[in-house]
Amino acid sequence: RARERGLVHAMSHIERLLAGVPPHCALVTVLDGHPATLGWLGSVHGHRTRALGVEHFGQTGSLADLYRHHGIDAQSIARAAQAASPGRPVRHLRAAG
Repeated sequence: RARERGLVHAMSHIERLLAGVPPHCALVTVLDGHPATLGWLGSVHGHRTRALGVEHFGQTGSLADLYRHHGIDAQSIARAAQAASPGRPVRHLRAAG
């Protein structure tokens, strides 16, 4: 709103938070909800983004089973990070299961 009111140098909180993230970096967002909720974050400064979340509802199971089913468990997040940042391998701890 501040920019709409003529304050051309005004910055939102998210712009300040992401200002230090180099442009070549990718963002991986994770939410126990619809991925579109956080998918917009890449548009703040033009970062590549992989938004992970729950795209369909109604499943039952343990939390670990559901997170794995929806691709928001630790291994899926690590795979998304690796795919978003080709080159050096992403190192992660294997979740105890």
